[in-house]
Amino acid sequence: MKLLLATHNQGKIKRYRNLFSEIKNLELITLADLGITAKVDEPFNTPEENSIHKAREYGRLSNLPTIAIDEAVTTNFLPENEQPGVLVRRFKENRGLSDLEILDLWRGIFKNYPNQDLKFIWDFSLSYYHPETEELKTIKTAQLDSVAIEFSKIIDHGYPMSSFLIPQNLTKTYSELTSEEFLLVDKNNLKPFLDFINNLC
Repeated sequence: MKLLLATHNQGKIKRYRNLFSEIKNLELITLADLGITAKVDEPFNTPEENSIHKAREYGRLSNLPTIAIDEAVTTNFLPENEQPGVLVRRFKENRGLSDLEILDLWRGIFKNYPNQDLKFIWDFSLSYYHPETEELKTIKTAQLDSVAIEFSKIIDHGYPMSSFLIPQNLTKTYSELTSEEFLLVDKNNLKPFLDFINNLC
């Protein structure tokens, strides 16, 4: 089964190719494989709405069954009106931030919250759209991370926050995990996505 992963983010492509790599009969296609350079906007306030929007638009562009994955993040320390939400890469700015800009932004924020047990709560949405049948489904899951005392020097391009976020029950940042360790964490956190794609194929 050919399935389009609707993202230009190379970090996301690597992550979900690894997550779905053991699924038989699945051929995961990227936008680059199809020569699609268009960038669909993310105009909504929830990851579910944005993933639905992207799955539909890229599904129509490609005429392939398509999945789009979007996320939002809240913290246990920022005021309600200052939570990043879906603006993970555009937080506090009206433009997409580079990996290094995101790291610098959070370094500055953390200085205001020393000696606290800082948590990041992620909400993930995967939307599936079939352009021929117009079938649409959305799956959700969540992930809880803590903040490292010191940023790792290893930057996972496309996922810069992995330099300071630590998975539950572990002591290393995401960027310092081996590929095997990272995959085990993802299989646990993103199990609903894995189950959905398995059933689809």
